[in-house]
Amino acid sequence: MRPSSLPCTVLLALVACGPSSSVDEGLGEVGGLDTSEAGITAFVREGRYREWLAEPAPRRSVRSHGDRVRVFFNDVLARSMAEGNRVHPVGSITVKELFESDGRTARGHALDIKVAEGTGKDTWIFYEGFGPNYDDNYYGRGHDTCHGCHADQGTDYVATPLPR
Repeated sequence: MRPSSLPCTVLLALVACGPSSSVDEGLGEVGGLDTSEAGITAFVREGRYREWLAEPAPRRSVRSHGDRVRVFFNDVLARSMAEGNRVHPVGSITVKELFESDGRTARGHALDIKVAEGTGKDTWIFYEGFGPNYDDNYYGRGHDTCHGCHADQGTDYVATPLPR
């Protein structure tokens, strides 16, 4: 079947569900992080999140993102979660390191960045990229592939509890 003969809804679903490498969301810096796809990629490659509060070690992933993950929380989000807030403030960020099943071999990163006040998928930029090139990333505000799982669990799209 030629693509032109597919119904529009099927074409839209195919476009919305895969890696995007889309146009920069144009929001600039939020929470000290350049929210463009290139800015997020540079941020994770440089490891600038590694001093944040984190799970003690890689663990089995509950849903997607591969077999093993380790989540980091910036101060803004950690404070909001500790206070029991149902809606997190702009500048809340999680970084999820993605590992192969051995729990040691890094394969990529996933980020959630709160970019707007309020609730709903469009208040977050979602990013998932895989090294070493990070050239076929999931990226976007309210990204259709990412928001579904995050909406189903947790509070205000944050599905991982703070480490104890």
